[in-house]
Amino acid sequence: MCCQIFDIPRSAYYKWLRRKPTKQDIVNDELVRLIKEQEADNHYIYGVRRLTMIINQETQHHVNPKRVRRLMRDNGIQCSIRQKKHDRVAEKKEFILGNKLLNQDGSHAFHPTRPNEVWVTDCSELTYGFNSECRLRLSAIKDLYDHSIVAWEVEPTETATLVTDTFRAAVEAEEVLPKLLHSDQGSSYTSRLYNTELAGSGVIHSMSRPGTPGDNGPMESLWSHAKAEYFAFFHANTYEEMMRLIEEYALWYNCNRRQETLDGMTPVEYRNHAVKTAA
Repeated sequence: MCCQIFDIPRSAYYKWLRRKPTKQDIVNDELVRLIKEQEADNHYIYGVRRLTMIINQETQHHVNPKRVRRLMRDNGIQCSIRQKKHDRVAEKKEFILGNKLLNQDGSHAFHPTRPNEVWVTDCSELTYGFNSECRLRLSAIKDLYDHSIVAWEVEPTETATLVTDTFRAAVEAEEVLPKLLHSDQGSSYTSRLYNTELAGSGVIHSMSRPGTPGDNGPMESLWSHAKAEYFAFFHANTYEEMMRLIEEYALWYNCNRRQETLDGMTPVEYRNHAVKTAA
């Protein structure tokens, strides 16, 4: 009766009924299950490229982005992807003052050849409390080599003391001084306390051009990912809860967040790989 209604030959129906799944069908079912698990466990923040890296790095399968995109589309799996922002028009100035990461052609030297050579730093605001009425400033330092969060500190407001303490914490954690530390031109980074600390340690202070956040793009990217991928899904009612969330995020970012620019590795894996290669 159904075959007559849908005008399907009975032979085709019984052929479909007796059909056994192919090896590719079995693999695709396994990939779909993995993709759904990764998205569900990570608030659906993973896009095609990140999922491709995870599958290739953490399973026995080897896939390309086109296959992952097709499987997601066919199975109705969607992720929240941040809209790409338009690049600012490059400023043309005869003299560039203070920015040691800016090349002559306007590009940025964001790719040092070894760990703890170039650090970047910035502050961002986070809110907590039952109605998000409380605020704090999170200061962090990031190693441009492996993108790891080297150190972080918090205070109610951004001050020279906050950013200086963050630098000291990073030096204590790594037991080494960077060659260069880049920041924007905020008042805390142009303060006498902060610059005296860097100069006394022999660290070169590089600063972004005014009104050009792209000059400190790696830190802007860190804050953007942190808020979109983590803090958008968790809320702290107390200061203690917020401190725990920040600590958990820094650990997850360094140890679990795979990055395409790190050959699909996490920051910790990339640094360990570099150490083994050098040895």
